[in-house]
Amino acid sequence: MRTPRTELNLTEWVVLALAAEGPTHGWAVARLVGRGGPLAEAWSSSRPLVYRAIDRLMAEGLLRSAGRSEGRGPDREVFEIAPAGAAALQAWLRAPVDHVRDLRTAFLVKLLLLERRGDDPGPLVASQRERFAPIAARLAVQAADAAGSDRIVATWRALNADAAMRFLDALDGR
Repeated sequence: MRTPRTELNLTEWVVLALAAEGPTHGWAVARLVGRGGPLAEAWSSSRPLVYRAIDRLMAEGLLRSAGRSEGRGPDREVFEIAPAGAAALQAWLRAPVDHVRDLRTAFLVKLLLLERRGDDPGPLVASQRERFAPIAARLAVQAADAAGSDRIVATWRALNADAAMRFLDALDGR
């Protein structure tokens, strides 16, 4: 028997964020996150994953139905963010990512979503710098102390962490 997930995945967070912009439907969200959409330079998702995310967010009470839209095509179910979803989204958008590898996806997506909302990314960038500074320092020491084949991986990790810090510095205007 599978245990239920408690954490949302990136597609679910993005769907929630786009729903926070106003009532919408799955097709519109899928266009925004699909190839060629405004988020595609940093990250994209497929239409089936978007619809799966909508179903889960509705089941979790983070989205709610807002009726149906009529148009040229078939009627579409419209949804909007629920108060619990708005609170969860606000916390997620402000939380730094835990791993350097997540800077390329989740962190960039958060920056783009904050920009779409007109929110200041400064607090997120500052907390991300604070989270990564000790990690980058530790990885630099490990790379300097490593030998043999361990040095290859340690150097890769240290240089990636250094690049992440330089990226955060550039965002912060340092």
